[in-house]
Amino acid sequence: MRNILDNPSSVLDIMHDVAKTEIMSRFRALAKDDISEKSPGDLVTIADQESERAFGERLPSLIPGSQLLGEEGFEANPETLQALAGDAPVWIVDPVDGTFNFAHGKSPFTVIVALVQHNQTKAGWILDPLTGEAVWAIEGEGAYALTDIGDTPSKIVRTTKDYAATKLTAGIKLRKRFERAADAMDDAILPTIVERYRCVGREYMDIALGTIDHARYGSKLKPWDHAAGCLIVRECGGRADHIDSQTPYTAEPDIGWRTIGITGNADHWKDWQSLVSQADSYV
Repeated sequence: MRNILDNPSSVLDIMHDVAKTEIMSRFRALAKDDISEKSPGDLVTIADQESERAFGERLPSLIPGSQLLGEEGFEANPETLQALAGDAPVWIVDPVDGTFNFAHGKSPFTVIVALVQHNQTKAGWILDPLTGEAVWAIEGEGAYALTDIGDTPSKIVRTTKDYAATKLTAGIKLRKRFERAADAMDDAILPTIVERYRCVGREYMDIALGTIDHARYGSKLKPWDHAAGCLIVRECGGRADHIDSQTPYTAEPDIGWRTIGITGNADHWKDWQSLVSQADSYV
């Protein structure tokens, strides 16, 4: 495993290759029968399926004995989640994060890969195939960004800003709860609210890069959505913790109903956690 952690670009190269071959080649070129529903409103495309297959062929070969856990494989066989309970390293893959956007020919959508062992995320990568931007992190070694293919990666150093100048992402219902919470709390500050992207990977990227600052994710927390992003945010100086216990998110072999708060600056955690807790009291 150490060889991979010393050379994170080897994983990023695979992500670029798979994105070019299996995802971007199909963007805005999907036939009607290339799109289906896993459940009402939850889309899957041939790009999701074929890119996950390609990752299954390539990623495990980087670390002998490692396994692959993908979103689409889990949908077909939920028992694959139990790979996280074993000792072997596990590659967790969301082959097309933001499938709704992708299927409708819109941005953003991302590719997410995390490397996990004993429930701890050792490394995480997020790639935006449309822009070429990527962010990644190795546990304990900071977070890095690449603005385009061929550029030199740089360590992420987020700009310090006052909590009052920050931005959070929320949908309509959550927006209303945040506004209600801020009204009810003494001296509460409500960050500027921007609309959810329908692509959690791009939201994690933008929190790491400082474009936005906070997010709240709840209900069934799926590791292919959050394992990589939570590590990246923590490694660039933020927090990605459960709201109730205030302990870091970890990839577990069960999908539970929990809430995590994400903030790009750990100094903002107290204000952010309090706001989310108040907002969630209205559920």
